[in-house]
Amino acid sequence: MLDTLKYMAPTAKDEVINPLVIYLNKYMPQYEVNSYLRVCHFLAQAAHESASFRTLEEYASGAAYEGRKDLGNTYKGDGVRYKGRGIFQLTGRANYRSIGAKIGKDLENNPTLAATPEVSVLTALEYWKSRKLNDFADKDDVETITRKINGGLNGYDDRKKYLSKIKNILPRNFKFDIPPPAPVDPLIPAITVAKIGDNSPYISDLQTMLIRKGAVIKADGAYGPATQQAVKDFQLRSGLKVTGTIDTDTLNRMMV
Repeated sequence: MLDTLKYMAPTAKDEVINPLVIYLNKYMPQYEVNSYLRVCHFLAQAAHESASFRTLEEYASGAAYEGRKDLGNTYKGDGVRYKGRGIFQLTGRANYRSIGAKIGKDLENNPTLAATPEVSVLTALEYWKSRKLNDFADKDDVETITRKINGGLNGYDDRKKYLSKIKNILPRNFKFDIPPPAPVDPLIPAITVAKIGDNSPYISDLQTMLIRKGAVIKADGAYGPATQQAVKDFQLRSGLKVTGTIDTDTLNRMMV
């Protein structure tokens, strides 16, 4: 993936593109952005929006968005506070609130998180999903995708340029499959991965996985009572032993 992106965007900054690749590989399959056309269209739009993967934050101050009620910018300073961030340039208080809730991040109160690599990828994928853009990618409809992301056709030729480049290098039979969970030897007992009281960035990743399975919790990195109950609910739905602790069996099922 890294070589593909550098071919498409040779002026990309390493400090931007290198961590992005990790999360693109991790999350794109989960959102079914996993075929030749879907991957090509998603990455072409991301390349344009991020200035050829040179920035995850809009160069302008954001003042132009001040007072934009259609973006939810109803308080003084919202234009600058909720300027474009991420590989799709998430913009406006309303989008920060709604997309943030979907990925379990309080972006409304922590807007700069939207410019971090992992959140940048997740917000773009959630936006893509909410606009059903896989359907238009399958039709190779770059114009509609551009309108739904940009609101118009700004940078349309540039977006098509990136699309043409990645189409020329990505194999047409490309398929981005979700790797199956590693088989677990039934003779080996499940190993505890995480439990109540644990606190770490890894817990945030696990919470995000639970959110994608329907849990209504925050990915705050703290394994508290709410996360424990979400684990119990998931284990019950999955036919697993209900313990409230994430063991290897539970983790493998969460990864499917």
